[in-house]
Amino acid sequence: MKKIVLISLLFLAINFQSFANNLIIGTPTVSGNTVTFTIKWDNSWYVTTGPSNWDAVWVFVKRQSCIANASSPWIHADLAASGNTVTGGVLQVEQVTDNKGVFIRRSAAGVGNITTATVTLTLSTAIGSDNIGVYGIEMVNIPEGDFYIGDGAPLYTHGFSDASGNPLLINATIQNAGLGAASNYQRDNLGSIGNLPATFPLGFKRFYCMKYEITAGQYVAFLNTLSFNQQIRMQRDYQPNTTPPDSPAGTEFHCWPCGNNSPRIVIATPGNNTTQLIPAVYANDLNANGVYNENEDGLGIPVVLNTKNFLAFLDWAAIRPMTEFEYEKVCRGNQNPVLGEFAWGSTDFNNAYDVPNYGSASATNNYVLLGNTTVGTNRLYRAGISATATSNRLKAGATYYGVLDMTGNVWESCIGGWGVDYSDFTTQNGDGNVYENGQSIENGSTDMTTWQTNRIMVKGGGSNWVGGEWFSVSGRNWVQFNNYSFFQGGRGVRTY
Repeated sequence: MKKIVLISLLFLAINFQSFANNLIIGTPTVSGNTVTFTIKWDNSWYVTTGPSNWDAVWVFVKRQSCIANASSPWIHADLAASGNTVTGGVLQVEQVTDNKGVFIRRSAAGVGNITTATVTLTLSTAIGSDNIGVYGIEMVNIPEGDFYIGDGAPLYTHGFSDASGNPLLINATIQNAGLGAASNYQRDNLGSIGNLPATFPLGFKRFYCMKYEITAGQYVAFLNTLSFNQQIRMQRDYQPNTTPPDSPAGTEFHCWPCGNNSPRIVIATPGNNTTQLIPAVYANDLNANGVYNENEDGLGIPVVLNTKNFLAFLDWAAIRPMTEFEYEKVCRGNQNPVLGEFAWGSTDFNNAYDVPNYGSASATNNYVLLGNTTVGTNRLYRAGISATATSNRLKAGATYYGVLDMTGNVWESCIGGWGVDYSDFTTQNGDGNVYENGQSIENGSTDMTTWQTNRIMVKGGGSNWVGGEWFSVSGRNWVQFNNYSFFQGGRGVRTY
């Protein structure tokens, strides 16, 4: 099999400062057990006041053996604990303890575009004749520190609170001791049926969060590293009796919501299920013209995923689900709660949209209002579309730390809810590999045993519903919302 290298630009989207971050990873070169490539992206930041945080790119590698044929599985390539470098610019490599990838980020305070820098990653074993894929996901550092859960809203939102119904401070003392019984953090005792220990991620400790929700472009990159059988599982987990990977070219794999309101993922090259199992090649084709992955094909539009497929993607990317406590931390930061606030820190709420270039990677919204959100529009829009070169947090709909679309577009899938025991969930990240056979129906296609689907609840509102307080940062009305038809999706986080 001919040796190849893959470049996966897992995001082309915007942040709260500019139109497009334009993450570009150059064609990798391979020598021995090293992979070298260039990286650049726009609108990077590292600030030492206010949120006191930075953005970063989570970079990881996949490899496929050439000994067999195209049916050989792609597996996660662990890195060595040293020998990972970046040169030329203002960047540094941030190593992680499990060696599943690295973070590339600014080494000192600054704001602006990252010009081309060269990254060299050292794999834990020699590459030989393997095919290599390099992937990057933009993320945001969420610093360690105190924050509040709950906003003091009435009981109907079922928000977190102390015994008096006030917001509850999460600090080092609480994180180190655990929260214990649900009665300690929710007036109706609506939380985990098992006591939350110190190992449960309450949000106090530092972590990274994806800047944007999982997009169609990202999901296609994921599908194209799966075996034929894994692709079947993703298709069946998404919606039973839908099209298998050996369907004709142009057949839609992912269609919800269908029509002109969402990304359109199709089979570009059919898989083979006869002489040998060869996986399909998937692509984005929003405009349905048969020319795949064009600028207008909606690669940056968030994708609707049911819980099983959502968790499988996170496992593959070696990240993990966030908890609903961490969701509030990402949105609110260290600020005092505002009653009924949305992710941008106020109750301003608008869903006016005028997007003439809907599927474009640079699609813009002609309405720039305070608290602009996609909630109630019944349409999915490019990730971070309300941000412009001059927008502030309120106009962009950004969280305190610069994460976008935490209110609106697709529902954010989080560990939490009530009526189930999720007390054994920890900060363990995915291992980078997706199960093919023997996995339990409960866990879908991930081998992470504490990521059960019945532990997932959603927050933040979706494009198909209109409603105020239920979609607020602290609203907890929607639990066990495991249904792709309700604009469910989300993003992952990573502990380090």
